[in-house]
Amino acid sequence: MIEWNKWITKSLTEKSTKETMDKEEKIREVLNSLKYLFDAHDGFAELAEIRDNTAIIYYGGECSGCDSKCIEEAIKAKIPDIEVIVR
Repeated sequence: MIEWNKWITKSLTEKSTKETMDKEEKIREVLNSLKYLFDAHDGFAELAEIRDNTAIIYYGGECSGCDSKCIEEAIKAKIPDIEVIVR
């Protein structure tokens, strides 16, 4: 029974890690696709971390005075079920 529990735990952990890595890759793709906007406004945005189903994005430069909805909406278009926190 203990071996079965270890296998299940390992399997779930690997799946969770892969899902997180997939989300991270998609978010980085989205941020790269918006780079022209950040460059035009002397700003930046970067993925700080993903916790469970929440992505934390840091942004700044001239973009810090703008509404961050473009970042959030672009990420949610690619990953609809993720929560996005832009700081």
